[in-house]
Amino acid sequence: MFRSLGLGVIGLIFVSSASAELDLSKATIYTQPGATTSDTWAAQNLRTHLSKMAGKEIALQTNVRSTTGVSILVGQGPLSERLFPEVKWAELGKEEVLLKTKGNVLLVAGGKPRGTVYASSRFLHRLGVRWWTPWADTVPNKKPIIGDLDVRESPALEYRDNYWFHAFNADWAARNYNNGFNTKIDEARGGRVEYQGFVHTFYDFAPPAKYFATKPEWYSELNGVRTYQHAQLCTTNPELREHILTQLKAQLRANPRAKIASISQNDWYNPCTCKACKEQADAEGSQSALVLDLANYVAERIEKEFPDVAIDTLAYQWSRKPPLKMKPRPNVIVRLCSIECNFAYPLDAPQNASFGNDIRGWSKLTNRLYIWNYTTDFAHYIQPQPDYFNLGPTLKFFLNHGAKGVFEQGAYQSTGGEMGELKAWVMGQLMWDPSQDDQALIDEFLKGYYGDAAPAVKGYLDWMAKEAKAWNLTFASSTSASFLRYESMKAATRWLERAFSLAGPDEDLQWRLRQAYLPVLYVWLNRWSEFRRESRLSADNWALLSSRKEVADKWLQLATQPGPAGWTPITHVHEGGLTPQAFVARFENDPEEPDLRPLPARKKNPAAPKGLPIGIDAQDDLASLFQAPDRSQLRADALASDGIACWMPGDHHEWAFQIPLDQLPSLHQGTWRVYAVVRVDSSVVDVSTAFSAGIYDASTGKELTKNIFRLDQAGKDYRAFDIGVVKTNPSMKIWVAPPANSKVRSVWVDRIYFVKE
Repeated sequence: MFRSLGLGVIGLIFVSSASAELDLSKATIYTQPGATTSDTWAAQNLRTHLSKMAGKEIALQTNVRSTTGVSILVGQGPLSERLFPEVKWAELGKEEVLLKTKGNVLLVAGGKPRGTVYASSRFLHRLGVRWWTPWADTVPNKKPIIGDLDVRESPALEYRDNYWFHAFNADWAARNYNNGFNTKIDEARGGRVEYQGFVHTFYDFAPPAKYFATKPEWYSELNGVRTYQHAQLCTTNPELREHILTQLKAQLRANPRAKIASISQNDWYNPCTCKACKEQADAEGSQSALVLDLANYVAERIEKEFPDVAIDTLAYQWSRKPPLKMKPRPNVIVRLCSIECNFAYPLDAPQNASFGNDIRGWSKLTNRLYIWNYTTDFAHYIQPQPDYFNLGPTLKFFLNHGAKGVFEQGAYQSTGGEMGELKAWVMGQLMWDPSQDDQALIDEFLKGYYGDAAPAVKGYLDWMAKEAKAWNLTFASSTSASFLRYESMKAATRWLERAFSLAGPDEDLQWRLRQAYLPVLYVWLNRWSEFRRESRLSADNWALLSSRKEVADKWLQLATQPGPAGWTPITHVHEGGLTPQAFVARFENDPEEPDLRPLPARKKNPAAPKGLPIGIDAQDDLASLFQAPDRSQLRADALASDGIACWMPGDHHEWAFQIPLDQLPSLHQGTWRVYAVVRVDSSVVDVSTAFSAGIYDASTGKELTKNIFRLDQAGKDYRAFDIGVVKTNPSMKIWVAPPANSKVRSVWVDRIYFVKE
């Protein structure tokens, strides 16, 4: 029962002990006078699947006032009310489900607008029907027979948004209980929860191009200057507040279906620090007070005209920490975001203690808490993201702390997100009924989707999840991550090769496994020369074809060729829009065989760079290298502090060396001066460019610093170059790039060094 989770009474199920059975292969499906379009869809949903099970067409009659024989009565109406007078029809929740038998009648009904739609799917689920994806389902080949039923249940969450590309499919969403704003569910399927605006709406209300010139006081004050560039709104400004209120009222009048309206910060940092905003944030111990107070102000003033509309705002990045005393109004939704978390672990684990503290804090302040969670790698949709076994415990953690809605963000721009089929289906089931065993659901999906290959696919998942435990698995992990090392990917490949052999000749299963193989091949292609070198050094058998170009061409064919009905070819490799074609174009030419000279053991505890105090040392083994080994490569270097450095040829200007701060928890807070320790091998000494270096914040899309250093500033010995002072956060990256200067043979990066300000 749901109660055992400490979640309260979400749904109650009563099953009669009587043994009477109904043979639904002999049934007729009925809808009643006044049937809604969603009643009609529910009836058709039943008819389609029961007919497949029965091996014959089940009859459907509409607009009836009486039934005969074995009957399936769909929806609310005069006949339902007469035959089931014990039901308090007016008290049914919007998504509440009723499944009842009486004599030879089965009632499949529910609250309006979506209860009857869900009732049809919940009933079919009981009979063993599963909708794994829009292109794959399971309908048992057996006569549909049921015993007595007396079921009344409701979903655990009022808002359930499975934000995966294939989960937007209207039929799949309705059959797997997804009511999120981003689905394609229409009125015929019960509709969806409608938002007015969805997220990051500050500049929707006050576009800088329209207002900044005349109303600069509406925008963030930073270091004493008003700005709109990667900034926020001045939420304490009275005139701006009235402007937002007027704009929103007009929008809601034009969109009467909207039940939630978003007033939420932009997708970057830089909240306002004017006197009024700073005083409010300081008084509440958190900048969340800035967005929450604005949301409360608007919510109070729309409540009379729009009593059914809630205001939605974010607790995200700089606003994630709850305020000390300020509480959201009852008609305000706070959406807490998990973007900084380590997804290799459940979000209630010690590794995510900061997020855990925040959800506990918010749950004490509000009864309308929503969660925005992350279930993919946005930098590499098609790359292993081993959070599979943490999704269930994490969701239960949300619910145990009062969450009423959950948004599970996956690869939303195209198919191809690693294990997206599994994640979306499992989350769909758990968001309805979190009392289920999530591990059992994973096993059920694997068996239903991969057939006899399921044990090997499970072996792959177990292996990747174990490997990821030693890595800070973010929403944007690099392909150079240690859990994607050569030995790890060899083992992953063996598991999937075994899966192919277990699947046998079934072409559907073989196709599904080829899609599951794409993320593993993606890593091999990205780290080809590195893996090739390790393979030759260990004298083992190379797992793939010897030509990278041939493997890349095969990868592209698998990603973009037509598939089963309901599936569409992959169009996005990552959130930035990289296409499969552009990704594979990088591998047009096969690289030379790698240098087999082994790297030396790293020297331990190197001294601080000359002239600098004790700080934090970030060596090149933490670096993400771009297109290694062609454009960057770790090499032995006696001049380097630990004996190894990153070499980059001088003929390009890519950010080929990057240190992501998410791998350095000790740097996630505070202000630091950052140095790049670099040497340059050049043919001349002049004022032309030697290299560039800077600090990039992925959360804002902004270069915080960018420095171009000249050849007369560099040399063949290592020097510490000051690249700026920043208040750090986990989304930052420190980068170094060669100059694309023919006078520079190579640039060598020893390390990045941080000194506390």
